[in-house]
Amino acid sequence: MREKKNRIALLTVALGFWLIALPLTFGYKGHPVELSDIASGVLFVIFGLFSLAPPRVWSGWAVGLVGVWLQIAPLVFWAPNPLMYVNDTLVGAIAIVLSFLLTKSETAGSGSEHPTGWSYNPSGWPHRIPTVALAMLCWFFSRYMAAFQLGYIDHIWDPFFTNGTLHVITSTISKDFPVSDAGMGALCYTLEALLGWQGNSRRWANMPWLVCAFAFLVIPVGIVSVTLIILQPVVVGAWCSWCLATAASMLLMIVLTAGEMAAVLQFLKEAKQRGDSVWKVFWKGGKSGRTLIPARPRSRPAGANPWGFTFQWNLVISFLLGIWLMASPSVLGTFGTLATYYYILGPIIAAISIISLAEVFRSLRYLNILFGLILILGPWLVSHMVMKCCMTNSLVVGLLVIGLAFRKGRVSERYGAWEKLIV
Repeated sequence: MREKKNRIALLTVALGFWLIALPLTFGYKGHPVELSDIASGVLFVIFGLFSLAPPRVWSGWAVGLVGVWLQIAPLVFWAPNPLMYVNDTLVGAIAIVLSFLLTKSETAGSGSEHPTGWSYNPSGWPHRIPTVALAMLCWFFSRYMAAFQLGYIDHIWDPFFTNGTLHVITSTISKDFPVSDAGMGALCYTLEALLGWQGNSRRWANMPWLVCAFAFLVIPVGIVSVTLIILQPVVVGAWCSWCLATAASMLLMIVLTAGEMAAVLQFLKEAKQRGDSVWKVFWKGGKSGRTLIPARPRSRPAGANPWGFTFQWNLVISFLLGIWLMASPSVLGTFGTLATYYYILGPIIAAISIISLAEVFRSLRYLNILFGLILILGPWLVSHMVMKCCMTNSLVVGLLVIGLAFRKGRVSERYGAWEKLIV
């Protein structure tokens, strides 16, 4: 293991020399990106050499931080040359991977691959591969939009809304950001893909901090994506196909990440009950045990669903009702405050319905009862002069959303102590 880390440390040094040489080779002198690249390259050389000393784990983490900076630097300095952007983001991603390898523990915790009382492993590769693939898909979408915002391409194609993407990424909301907002999205999706790839199939017990960092990226970024979907028709007055595709992918990532996050929270609670240091277990992992789990009657064998979610007809219908609310202002000719009302409630109801497909988050569906009530009362609250068709639309959709939220649906797997929260 030590010999392997020495090779990785020397590779980090070589990466530093590459970063120093590239600005000089391709002649983008005098730009802040050049100074950033040379300084980052020097730091790679220094931290790589320090990593040759066995006990110095901090230098590996420092390599990762410099890698994150390289992801941000072309955005901060608005790199005028696409080569600057490509090189820095690629080298930054490689550096983050090398950082993981340099800081990897030489001994992994022991125990079952399944959390206590669970019938499947939420950190298994069948579960994580789709998550990483969705993160890469979001990365492609964001990278494409960032290329336009940074001036590398002069046209952006929208497959469904003609110039909708152009209006959104050149709106006042986007311009208020000091950097390319699409570029920052690409940074987040890069980190999500790398964090999703890192660790073995027991990382919920070996590396709780990594799972929490991954979930911290996926869940808040997913919420931001839904918020941006709300702002598009309300503030910009246009829809962006790539933004909608990104938001849909992020919601699916939340569904796939839910089980792993729940497993970590249960594991940390078990550590506290045993009297172990939760802080130490969070950063260094610990041992886990597993109780024998009987199969559910008249159900598939335990562990047959490695993704931790099941399609429930009531939640799928609720999702479609949310999509209908987003489209209804155009279909029904609704305008003004009531249209804004639909644009806000539609994405929220759709997002809650999709996230509730995750069996550990199934109880979140009850939030749709609240938003269904708001939808029913909405026409009366925003205006007394509302078309009859809009009144009927709000009443029918609101009642359906409320009624569909009461059905729990099938839970195909076992979740140990977490099952108390699945109601």
